[in-house]
Amino acid sequence: MPEVRRNLGTAKQACAAAGVSAPSTVRAWVRQGLIHAERTGNGPYRYDLDECAAMRVEYPRDDVDERIRELVEGAPEFSAEQINKIRLLLHVTAADDGAA
Repeated sequence: MPEVRRNLGTAKQACAAAGVSAPSTVRAWVRQGLIHAERTGNGPYRYDLDECAAMRVEYPRDDVDERIRELVEGAPEFSAEQINKIRLLLHVTAADDGAA
């Protein structure tokens, strides 16, 4: 069976490919079997940069206020009893929050 050639790089290159800042994250992925690494003789490990890039997670940069509004609009209506329990938990009286 032919040997698989990997796109290997340093811990710093692996971090850049994965979009993380801590080499400890990349090492943890190796321990968990999520990515491969090879040791160069007695030297440092080399990490599979293609696998590191596949671990990259892009977070949407959308408007936080819009996301909050969507969550609030999708929330269920509270009963009067639930509202009173929340007030008790927050130590807020009806007079404090403007409710009648």
